[in-house]
Amino acid sequence: MDSFSYIHDSSFWQLIAKEIRRRAENELIPLFDSLNREMTRLDLPVTFGGQRSTLWAVMCQLFVLYNTEAPSLHRAGYLKMILGFKRALITQGRFPEIAFRRIVANISYPSAPGRTPRESITDTFLANGLTPTGGYTDSSMDAIILSTCFADPAVMSLCDQATAPPTGLWESATAYYPAHRPDFFQRIYGDLITWIFR
Repeated sequence: MDSFSYIHDSSFWQLIAKEIRRRAENELIPLFDSLNREMTRLDLPVTFGGQRSTLWAVMCQLFVLYNTEAPSLHRAGYLKMILGFKRALITQGRFPEIAFRRIVANISYPSAPGRTPRESITDTFLANGLTPTGGYTDSSMDAIILSTCFADPAVMSLCDQATAPPTGLWESATAYYPAHRPDFFQRIYGDLITWIFR
């Protein structure tokens, strides 16, 4: 899996994250619309859409790619990957780092026994990507909202689709990057600026 020569370049992961974010802006809209119809059917006071849902879907897609294509990335490579995500999502501060930690925690301590890592990623999107609506009173409703969603195959299928990276993205990015790789000084400068200011 980790045979790509430039997998430790933050600029490679920045390319991946920017492309996932670009595609997500349009491709997630119909999925969020379908999820909202399911929330209405289940009479749940939550909705999907907007920046919150989109960013959580993007981060879950990125985690799926990382987990399938670069699972043995060492600590230095992991930090470079997070730097790339921060540059791609420049207005989001430490959100990429926080989101990855939450996903890892949910994989380590799943919502129910027997959940696979992929299912736990989907669960993370569901729990964090929704927004309460007017019918939501307080946090006492959280357990019933989540348990109802987790038990509904249609909802979970849509959440799984929302967290699936675009087909062929890894292959196209690894083919494109070598010829467009920033030079050494650009890479070092980009990393330093991100470490200092992000």
